[in-house]
Amino acid sequence: MTHREERIGDCRLILGDCLEMMPLTDPVAVVITDPPYGIDYQSGFATDELWSGGKKIANDHDTSVRDQFLLIWAATQATPCLVFGSRSKPTPLGCRMVLTWDKGPALGMGALDLPWKPSSEEIYVIGKGFIGARDESNVIYFPPVQSMAKNGRVHPNEKPVGLIERLMRKCPAGTVLDPFMGSGTTLVACAKAGRKCVGIEVNPAYFDIACRRVEAAYAQPDMFRVPRLKKFQQGSLL
Repeated sequence: MTHREERIGDCRLILGDCLEMMPLTDPVAVVITDPPYGIDYQSGFATDELWSGGKKIANDHDTSVRDQFLLIWAATQATPCLVFGSRSKPTPLGCRMVLTWDKGPALGMGALDLPWKPSSEEIYVIGKGFIGARDESNVIYFPPVQSMAKNGRVHPNEKPVGLIERLMRKCPAGTVLDPFMGSGTTLVACAKAGRKCVGIEVNPAYFDIACRRVEAAYAQPDMFRVPRLKKFQQGSLL
């Protein structure tokens, strides 16, 4: 595939396969990412506005791309990781704790023959180096992103910026890496917090959305001055 790179403020966005692009990234302090869950997710109410990158999530047929990334990461940088996932699949190698993201009032569908709706997701804590006081439980309440594209949602599995900001408070200082960037939520959170970030995304449509969201985050009033976007010529980065 054609690889492309953009630098927006302190964020570096790379279009490509994270397993191929990892050797091109500098050392980072922490990984915060929302990889394919391996559940072959498809929505029965998919719209072109929300599913602009296609009707399926890339590499969501199993957890192999998540697990390959974490294996390589453990053998190279081994910095702490926070990785979103589903309880229906095995926890990743090296998981030390499971955080539960409580979304509040039930929104999910789940098994229709059960009288409960799912309203939580898992976040796997991997590695050492996290910081901060032990002032929270492993259940973190935060409302989800509105489910409809007309309400501003730009990715079918989009996470709230505020949730990522909250998780970052327990992460060591330094550059954040999101190897499964999606629509760029982690990078938006980093832009708002004044942190450097590297994001990698394989889907060109979501890569473009991430670029626009990061630019918008830097353009918000009362934010620090944004360096001018430096454009990179399209082509292979290898």
